[in-house]
Amino acid sequence: MTTSITPSLDYRKRELSAGNEIKSAIAALRNQGAQRKWTFQLGYTTAMDWKIEQITGLRVPENFLDLAKKQNALARALMKTEQKTLFLGRSDPSDAQFNWADHNAVTPVKDQGSCGSCWAFGTNGAFEGSYAILNGVPINSSEQDTLDCSGAGSCSGGWFAYQYLIDKGSAEESDYPYVARQGSCLADVNRPFKAVAWGYVDSTREVPTVEALKQALCEYGPLGVAVNVTPAFQAYTSGVFNENDPGAVNHAVILIGWDDSKQAWRIKNSWGQGWGENGFMWIGYGSNSIGYAASWVQAEIAPIAKEASSCIAYEEFYFVDNKRFTGNANVASLTFNLAKEMFVSFVAEASATIARGSAPQSFRTGLSTAEPTNTMFTASYRVGSFQAANQHVPVHTSFAIKLPAGTHTIYWKVWLNGYTIGFDSGTLTAMAIPCSMGGRLKAGPPLQREIAGTVTDKEEIITMRDPNAPDVFITVDRPAGVG
Repeated sequence: MTTSITPSLDYRKRELSAGNEIKSAIAALRNQGAQRKWTFQLGYTTAMDWKIEQITGLRVPENFLDLAKKQNALARALMKTEQKTLFLGRSDPSDAQFNWADHNAVTPVKDQGSCGSCWAFGTNGAFEGSYAILNGVPINSSEQDTLDCSGAGSCSGGWFAYQYLIDKGSAEESDYPYVARQGSCLADVNRPFKAVAWGYVDSTREVPTVEALKQALCEYGPLGVAVNVTPAFQAYTSGVFNENDPGAVNHAVILIGWDDSKQAWRIKNSWGQGWGENGFMWIGYGSNSIGYAASWVQAEIAPIAKEASSCIAYEEFYFVDNKRFTGNANVASLTFNLAKEMFVSFVAEASATIARGSAPQSFRTGLSTAEPTNTMFTASYRVGSFQAANQHVPVHTSFAIKLPAGTHTIYWKVWLNGYTIGFDSGTLTAMAIPCSMGGRLKAGPPLQREIAGTVTDKEEIITMRDPNAPDVFITVDRPAGVG
């Protein structure tokens, strides 16, 4: 049995060849529209080949507003720690019209088929919009991954699954293709796309105001929203949908823009291009509870390194950032995604001074993939010293490591005791090189025989070279007392 609902775009041709039942249903809807002055056209869309419950599936939690308040409190905390508040700068809520599709932030219309997984498409659609805006790269994330693995629903319905994108991430569609039925979760698939926070536009009301929705669209990008799908909605082909049916919401769609001259929102559906205006709709402000439970998701800023040597992550700070530390601390961190196993080189550079206390003093810095400030990579361990008051000294630490595909975080650390250090400015950079572009570094017998340096209780710089490959060498700083 076919699962697609997009076999044809020619509504007139479809209607001419339709059976009497379909023709009668469309005629009845048109008669109703004429009486109620509807401003949209109706036809034999491919969505009409299915029952409404087969192609919708959003289930609103009974205690929705209570859950929304709790989620927004959590979202505020995540926004403070994970990522700065967004000011996207592409639109203004006072604009007469705006559409994220004009800014390459709306992915192509997808087809959920005869599976009530609209909640997954609503989730991933909003996420893809945020990712495209923040990273400048369109992605095609996997709704099947969300359907199989999130636990937020099934083909019988569900609710937005943004938390799964934070906890686990999303696979690419090509790695985890959609099949319109729920299956067993593929645990070992690569999930390079992640979110950092999500929340609701308004946790005090079920349908936010027009002004609040516009503000959220400008601040976060496309929104996941609920709407009440009816037979008229199912048969929509063009125009401004203004049925204004007060029934319960049952479907998730993506809100992508507005037009005040139409007094309508622009939405993207998940019924393929055989419905509406190639899969999109203009729907009047407030009609059929459009905007119910409007939600935003914030994608991780993490460019994907794929086939070439590239800078995959970069962080900088300045004197005005007033970075001061009185003890062991994380100076900065980078989170990034690798699409495949790669060599990654990290470099941390800064200028430091004694902000409180007196010279002489010493400090140590290092880089690590572990968050606690008392862990480090020995190969990146560096020591600096202040010999005079008001002295500014350079800080440098670096190392390279081979990392598997997936999401990683690198932390730049500082260790000190008894005084306050200030970082005037600094950068933390990650460069990635695919393993296919170069050889492998191995500590084999030839390499070990060419070790230059002696291991003592003092700090040493140890260089290891391969006589068969003079350009390949490893330099390691070994602090005193480290075996």
